[in-house]
Amino acid sequence: MMPKKPIKVTTSIYSIFITDDLNNFTVSEMRSAYMDITCETDPVLSRKMVYRQILRLQKLGMLEKIDSENVKEHRYNKTNVFHQTGLTTEEIKNKQTSPMLVKSPKKITRSLLDERLKQCEVDLIASIAESEEYMALYKSLPELKEHLESNYLQSREHSSKLLGQIKAIKSVISYQRKQ
Repeated sequence: MMPKKPIKVTTSIYSIFITDDLNNFTVSEMRSAYMDITCETDPVLSRKMVYRQILRLQKLGMLEKIDSENVKEHRYNKTNVFHQTGLTTEEIKNKQTSPMLVKSPKKITRSLLDERLKQCEVDLIASIAESEEYMALYKSLPELKEHLESNYLQSREHSSKLLGQIKAIKSVISYQRKQ
């Protein structure tokens, strides 16, 4: 079954397949690429997200699975259907465009940076709320001091890491605006 219109995917998935031109890959390789361009730090969530996209594109005939004895070594290749159909990002709605190959690399990069910044900011808010909740629980449940303190410190460390990522992304966005 060959799709007629370009298939909508997230900007991150689009970037992996089109900008980075990923082909002949394993699920683990795609997961690593996905984690590199997003702020997702959970490898399990990343693998699930990536695997759903792989299965979806495989079902549409856009990816071909090459079996291996070891399940983790199954490889996936783009098919002719992939190249004929193309991908588009979810942000484009109700526009008559050809498969996103016309979008300039600068716009794609900016879109990726904006998406990544937004995700990091959401993750930071969640991490701060988590830290605050551990503090509240610590005050009301002092008998769980060790456990809560450990989780609180991990949450604070995660918040600091996210803050660093946000600063780095904003720095790159600022640099791009000057170009």
